[in-house]
Amino acid sequence: MVPFRHTMRHVLILLTALLLAGCGNSDKREIQSLLDARDLAVSNHDVGSYSLLLMPDYAYQGQSEFDVINRMNTLFDQFDATHMQSSDRVLRFIDATHAECEQNYLLRVQADHQWRQIFQRERILLTRTDSGWKISGGL
Repeated sequence: MVPFRHTMRHVLILLTALLLAGCGNSDKREIQSLLDARDLAVSNHDVGSYSLLLMPDYAYQGQSEFDVINRMNTLFDQFDATHMQSSDRVLRFIDATHAECEQNYLLRVQADHQWRQIFQRERILLTRTDSGWKISGGL
């Protein structure tokens, strides 16, 4: 017969593993929602919603939060309409508070009644904050 203490240890290990797996799924869903919200903000010319997705101290390869928001404002001013759609996401967790997502995106823009488009692969860096996951690099 297996001792009770040994059985309880295995049960606790299993419950801990299940809890951690569940947290990972929650993080994945939150990051997916964040990236979907980015697509929607770009498609709706909504710089306010877009800025809420960024780390307040965003700094990546010489680009600050201000630079990224300014670039989006320029994009929105330059084109009558935009539509962004991401696909083929690959999400990797670096540690408990950092992740990266590689994804394709299709950006369609309209100017002078003509649509143009660009299709690229990008790598977005993400950081977990007290208020949830935020984009911390890659833009």
